[in-house]
Amino acid sequence: MTFRKAILALCMVGCLAAAAVSVMGQDVYLPGSLLGELTGEKGSSLAVIRPAIFLTLAFFILRHLRSKRPRSSIAPVQVFVNSVLLVGVFRLPFSTDYWIDWSIMAGLCAVSVFLYFENRGEAQRIFSNDW
Repeated sequence: MTFRKAILALCMVGCLAAAAVSVMGQDVYLPGSLLGELTGEKGSSLAVIRPAIFLTLAFFILRHLRSKRPRSSIAPVQVFVNSVLLVGVFRLPFSTDYWIDWSIMAGLCAVSVFLYFENRGEAQRIFSNDW
């Protein structure tokens, strides 16, 4: 393993740890950043987005370390939407006060299905005219 790949592997582990800690309800902030002040109602949307970004980064670092590239340009969007859905199920409270958030999650489920079929179709077309 080269030095660059070792650094990427450490970044991947860090992203996974930050996402796992955030899903459990503890958020990781940089010291002295403005994000540390966003708590309560102001930071509720960040509670789902931040760990989803960390999961997406870890996924693509792992794919890079395994020398696998995305076959379509829609793949990163699909991975991010699926990460938001995964984190949202664990992080959003099951309450009628959050019905807007849960309706957004339902919409993201539909978007995820659409992106799956779009990704699959684009991945099959991407190399069709190369030969």
